[in-house]
Amino acid sequence: SQGGSVVNALLATGHYKIRALTRNPNSDKAKALKAKGVDEVVKCDLSNKEDIKNALSGADIAWIVTNYWDPLIIGVNPGEEERQGKLIADAAKEVGFNWLIYRSLGIPNTTFVYLSYYYQNLGISAPFVDKGNEVEVCPIVAKIIEERPAKWNGKKVPVAAESVGLKHLADVITKVTGKTHKIRTLNDDDIKEFSFIDTDELKQMHKWFIDYGLFGKDNELKDISIAKKLHPKIKSFEQYAIETYPKA
Repeated sequence: SQGGSVVNALLATGHYKIRALTRNPNSDKAKALKAKGVDEVVKCDLSNKEDIKNALSGADIAWIVTNYWDPLIIGVNPGEEERQGKLIADAAKEVGFNWLIYRSLGIPNTTFVYLSYYYQNLGISAPFVDKGNEVEVCPIVAKIIEERPAKWNGKKVPVAAESVGLKHLADVITKVTGKTHKIRTLNDDDIKEFSFIDTDELKQMHKWFIDYGLFGKDNELKDISIAKKLHPKIKSFEQYAIETYPKA
């Protein structure tokens, strides 16, 4: 959802030689990236420091995302995602990396992009319908890269089109489809039926949203208007719904 969309946005600029990282360079998705014009598709396991160093060597800028759905993490060892994040930062420092869009650790330039709840989650991690468009982060990351590290070094960038609640989503879907939609609170058995995510993890995630907000309490992340400045065509949920959900 993130890496592939950023690749597409950077390819559209025509300004960069792109190296895509994947666990399996022989997968259909990896081959599709190569067919699109990605210069290099490199095998990289984010749990392996040497893999990461090899992947970063000779590059100038990296957009890195840890994968919660990694089979080593989800349902097995959630702490592995934190370890991977530290490995990435350590490896970037050791290879003398210039600009990491992720996490700081003595690296000359770092930028932090915080993503909000995807519209596309409706139908995947929340029961609804399964429709897919690209995540809106892609042109934002591309714009940050185009504007160079001097402007964005050390900055935190919240990516969200708007701040709305679940009732707003239901009301919009009702308006767009002509079919009434309501918010329903699920019990544990419902969650197991409708979602493949671990019940406790799902509840903890939504408890975090309620207690701290999507981006936590960091004041630097409160102004989401920065996303619209970077990507003026970022879609509201209503715009997304009109394009995505058919009339009843």
